[in-house]
Amino acid sequence: MLDWPAFLEPTLRLAFWTILVGTIANVTCAILGCFLVLRRMSMLGDALSHAVLPGLVIAFIVTGSTSSVPMFLGATLFAMLTAGLTRLLTTHGQASEESSLGIVFTSFFALGILLVQIFAEKVHIDRDAVLEGAIEYVALDTVPFLGLMWPAALWTTLFVLITVIGWLTLFWKEIKTAVFDTDYAAAIGLYGYTMLATLIVLVAVCVVASFKIVGSILVVAMLIVPGASAQLLTQRLRNMILISCLFAAMSTAIGYAIAWQLNTSAAGMMAVVSGLGYVLAITFSPSQGLIAIKLRRLRLQQRIHAEDVLGILYRWEESHKGQGLRRYPQLQDIHEIAGDDFRHSSLGQLSKVGLIDVDRESRYSLTDKGRAAAERIVRGHRLWESFLDTEFQLPEDHLHDAAHLMEHYLDQESREQIERDLGSPEADPHGRSIPPQDSN
Repeated sequence: MLDWPAFLEPTLRLAFWTILVGTIANVTCAILGCFLVLRRMSMLGDALSHAVLPGLVIAFIVTGSTSSVPMFLGATLFAMLTAGLTRLLTTHGQASEESSLGIVFTSFFALGILLVQIFAEKVHIDRDAVLEGAIEYVALDTVPFLGLMWPAALWTTLFVLITVIGWLTLFWKEIKTAVFDTDYAAAIGLYGYTMLATLIVLVAVCVVASFKIVGSILVVAMLIVPGASAQLLTQRLRNMILISCLFAAMSTAIGYAIAWQLNTSAAGMMAVVSGLGYVLAITFSPSQGLIAIKLRRLRLQQRIHAEDVLGILYRWEESHKGQGLRRYPQLQDIHEIAGDDFRHSSLGQLSKVGLIDVDRESRYSLTDKGRAAAERIVRGHRLWESFLDTEFQLPEDHLHDAAHLMEHYLDQESREQIERDLGSPEADPHGRSIPPQDSN
């Protein structure tokens, strides 16, 4: 049992070492998990955690012992075999990475089950330890160093973390290029496939090193969830790695605290907390969260409704020239043309930004600024009708609805390109004049 830091009570001392070792293991998984998420190889950790089973059994058969060193070596050997055979099948077997991984890990897992059945009387596998690990007991398995007792698991996990950080430091440019485009990295001499193979080997070592401590549940969770959560919060790889590390550390500390209070599995609760963190990320992410997406869709709908009103006012004025006040429509006229898509709030929005005016008789008219905006919308609509008519020979009664949808997404560059392709038409297929290009 560890007796330091001395200023902490025994209970807090146990919590300190458990959280420290768990954080190191989980941060290592989170760093590598970022690259797995980007490569769409997130389930590699789950596959490796199953594929190492024959290595564990063979290590016992050869040594007749369940001590850590032979078990670690046996598991590492089969983890690396899984990674190597997966790459071999992908390169020479005409199979995708996902298919290759599925073939190899299921075969090894089945082999492990057969070996367990054959040696059932000699080999004992603790189901709870495999699934949940034994992170609560890391402070009980100690080794001496510098006159102090240290958790044995600390040095294993710390070695793997330092190795991963060193790999990133030395080969950052190569790793970054290989993760996003392995073929391109290989073509320009940045060792694309070597970097990818090294990543798989490091994942294998990380899985084996963390397997006994935190169990397969937390290993798989930390290889996937922190990276997936960080990806929702940033588009930069460096920031993604840092956020995933913070996410893993917080999940470890918070999960252990809750598990202590509820007297339940610490590793399982850490995995649960990480899952809840992902829920928060996907809900509140400023760029990809559900709330942000809903708000963007709402703003898009508001813009489309407002642009529809501008188009209605422009076409009304165009078709009612010389009719005095009748040139300007009233509310019921706009509502009748827009139909069920009409939103009264659009009028207030347009009036607030100075695009339309309303007189005492509730007649609506375009301001100079509003007319320029309406011309851009109608111009895009009629150019798109002309494009559909010229390129696809659609019937005239099929042109309006398609152009009505597209007019809201055509930018200035697209309108100019269509105009050049069509030879600067002056009228649409219905004979209506196409507004001139905005000089601004």
